[in-house]
Amino acid sequence: MHTSVNQSFRAFNEPFEGVVRFMYLDILGLVTVGVGNLIDPISAALSLPFQYKNKPGIKTPGAPAATNVIEAEWKLLKGKQELAKLGHRACEKFTNLELSDDSINKLIQNRLQQNESFLKRQKPFKNFDNWPADAQMGILSMAWAMGPGNLHKWTLFAGACERMDFDVAADNCRIREAGNPGVIPRNKANIHLFQNAAAVLAGEADGFYQISTLYYPVWAMKPMVF
Repeated sequence: MHTSVNQSFRAFNEPFEGVVRFMYLDILGLVTVGVGNLIDPISAALSLPFQYKNKPGIKTPGAPAATNVIEAEWKLLKGKQELAKLGHRACEKFTNLELSDDSINKLIQNRLQQNESFLKRQKPFKNFDNWPADAQMGILSMAWAMGPGNLHKWTLFAGACERMDFDVAADNCRIREAGNPGVIPRNKANIHLFQNAAAVLAGEADGFYQISTLYYPVWAMKPMVF
């Protein structure tokens, strides 16, 4: 991916997911941490460097948590499915562990690279490296929200991406919003990103834009043709 995308991804994603250092349940009841990073099944949590919070009752704030402690906290939250619809703050009082900011950054980078690698192995997205940065951010945003596994099956969207027709991609990139209103702002951002990508391709040859530059949140406009 372009450096501009890699360096901007966390800041782009935070408004949609927030940054939560402790374990919580997402709207589907899956254990999550960081910037919307699923750690469900439990094996995903046990590999992370959780540490003790600095809060009353904790004797060793910042000390690494043992695997059995991480497991116990994960299972405690997983067993409280009633919290899933209440937001992450409802889970906070049940947690004694957290991740450092550096650990969250590494978690984001690992997942981002995994998503990119998977997408580039799919025929419609094999030219990913040559896409405008805004288009790369758009599809990585979609993959973050819903996983990368089925995007190549979105016929109209995938076909548009394969042709690098990002106007059509913008028209067909909407993630299902029913029952998940939190995805509405992300959908708006993704449409903006793909429309920007179309403008970048239209103006690149004349020197208006560079594909390696991320223009979002600014609107990139297509050059006027007289």
